[in-house]
Amino acid sequence: MKQNREGFVLAESLVALSISVLIIFTLTYCVKEEFKVIDHWEERVNAHKIILLNLYSNNVPNPLIIKNKKYFFETINDGYQVTVNKNVYQIKPTT
Repeated sequence: MKQNREGFVLAESLVALSISVLIIFTLTYCVKEEFKVIDHWEERVNAHKIILLNLYSNNVPNPLIIKNKKYFFETINDGYQVTVNKNVYQIKPTT
């Protein structure tokens, strides 16, 4: 006695599809957030690199453009700072 359950197969397929779509959206969101974190760290590394370049040489252009972002170097009273996209990265020398 085989029973025909076409409605059950349809419901199971819809549940599997919705779970798959949910997983895809979750992974997309996570990857997007990780790229934001990587971008922030890349800005920070470039800012520190610009500070080091300015310590070694005075011939570094200001502003310096890296990957379509303008990095502005400034010497302040007690250290150095680089500004990019409203983010400020500072280094204060220790004595």
